[in-house]
Amino acid sequence: MKELLRLKPYFIRHKWMFILGFIFVTISNICSTTLPKVVGKTIDSISQSVGRDTFSQADIALHIGLMFALTAGSGFFMFLTRKTIIVASRKIEYELRADVLRSLERLPLQYFQRTPTGELMAYSTNDISAIREFFGPAVMYTANTITTFIFALSMMITLSPFITVAALLPLPLVSYGVYRIGSKVHLLFKDAQDHYAKMTAKAQENLSGVRVVRAYGREEDEIKAFYGMGEGYLKKMMRLVRIEAVMMPLMISLIGLSQVLVLGAGGYLVMRGEATIGDVTQFFIYLNQLIWPVIAVGWVTNLIQRAAASTGRLGRVFDEVPEIADSEATNHAITAIRGDIEFRNVQMKYAANLPFALGSEQGGVSFSVKAGETIGIVGETGSGKTTLVNLLPRLFDISSGEVFIDGKPIRQIPLQTLRSGIAIVPQESFLFSMSIGDNIRFGKPSVSMDEVVEASIIAQLHENVKGFPEGYATIVGERGVTLSGGQKQRTAIARAILCQPNIVIFDDSLSAVDTETEEKILQGLREVMKNRTSIIIAHRISTVKNADRIIVLEHGMIAEHGTHEELVAQGGIYAAMYSRQLLEEEISSFE
Repeated sequence: MKELLRLKPYFIRHKWMFILGFIFVTISNICSTTLPKVVGKTIDSISQSVGRDTFSQADIALHIGLMFALTAGSGFFMFLTRKTIIVASRKIEYELRADVLRSLERLPLQYFQRTPTGELMAYSTNDISAIREFFGPAVMYTANTITTFIFALSMMITLSPFITVAALLPLPLVSYGVYRIGSKVHLLFKDAQDHYAKMTAKAQENLSGVRVVRAYGREEDEIKAFYGMGEGYLKKMMRLVRIEAVMMPLMISLIGLSQVLVLGAGGYLVMRGEATIGDVTQFFIYLNQLIWPVIAVGWVTNLIQRAAASTGRLGRVFDEVPEIADSEATNHAITAIRGDIEFRNVQMKYAANLPFALGSEQGGVSFSVKAGETIGIVGETGSGKTTLVNLLPRLFDISSGEVFIDGKPIRQIPLQTLRSGIAIVPQESFLFSMSIGDNIRFGKPSVSMDEVVEASIIAQLHENVKGFPEGYATIVGERGVTLSGGQKQRTAIARAILCQPNIVIFDDSLSAVDTETEEKILQGLREVMKNRTSIIIAHRISTVKNADRIIVLEHGMIAEHGTHEELVAQGGIYAAMYSRQLLEEEISSFE
């Protein structure tokens, strides 16, 4: 249960709504527990006046009016209770969702590489809902149960301690049953939620990879696999439901036993003249008022156990320490970057047990780029090109060595300043499920449509967009599914252009366009890249041949560097790549 202490700040922020809710539920229960007393006195007065005409119609009307007023008051203040406590729980749900997303967004890429998307989705659905039910129904019915018991028991003891003791005899059994069942509910619910996260991850993978599933004819196999996981979830939930199902019959049985005891004890005292029929009637009404609170004890216990399990799961997100974040070494006076870059003996491993992704046992990577220069990076797949550029915005941190921007170690530059000054156009361009225009202006939402169009023209996207029925208002679908690979890349290029960064990185972002379109895009980008530090990663030599300098990576190390002409003249790796691509172009021209 200590997991619930994590939720204390949320409760404190809305404490006045909970306090008001407790006041309202108290007033509601004062009204409801006063009602049996009026009923009992009315019954006794009527029974005593039979044949005596001592109880007038006016007295009856007065008592009925009082009962109506107490019932209406109880209902009205219970309504106000829901308006405060339930509303507060919804506000906490909203804040919790925002905090979970904020926590996830600050985590490094490695976290998302090892955590399935389905598990992240489960955090935002079942787990947060379970916590909301704790702050809402659980808190409300706990307050209702406590106040009802206090007022009802005080009234019952005032009437007859003997009957009260008889009525309360089954309650220790209730407490014991709640304790035993509640502990099992906690463990079973946590197990079910963990399985639900895996099942959600499986569903998400199948939906995202639906094209691959269909291409390989694996529909039935994936359905069977998901069915198996669903069957496992069903079994876990059924074990949980069976345990929970014991709670309600147990409560009802114990309440029924209390009623039998009240009838026996009350009847005995009535026959002895020590109690009236009105007194016994009051006891039955009080017991009826206690039925739901007693039942709610079991239900609330389940809600609390579920919330504790879900809070523990969310705690794994909140406790995850961002490996990449501003620190004491960060110089917050740095508010912008110019674009001078230096790599000094940089080595990079994604994990201690993996080989170097950049650098080697013999040493690291070293080179420098002046602000405004354009540098090309080429190399075979796996040579470390993408790793190198991902170190600049600190998507990953280096293992050893140092990276400098404007002469300052990048760890001293605030992350917000660093990343706002760098734009990356990846090879696999990610688009959001919104319009083309909104995707382009994602980095700068406030820009005008004219600026969007201008960036689109440079990226050679405008002519395509004009052919869409809704133009820039066209919704691209999830991950840009309605666009071709080349259109998605050009949309990402337009998005980067619009941000006007001081450092722009094109990570093989022209691979999905033909050479003619590539040349047009590069011509448009020359003006954009003027006075900006540009890094172009490419497999095609034609993409980087006009760069100020070109670096050739091989096995994570710089194998060659120089201008296009210098590298061709060296007759090394670059020259071989260039010759091979020229030959491929010649062969293609004859087809």
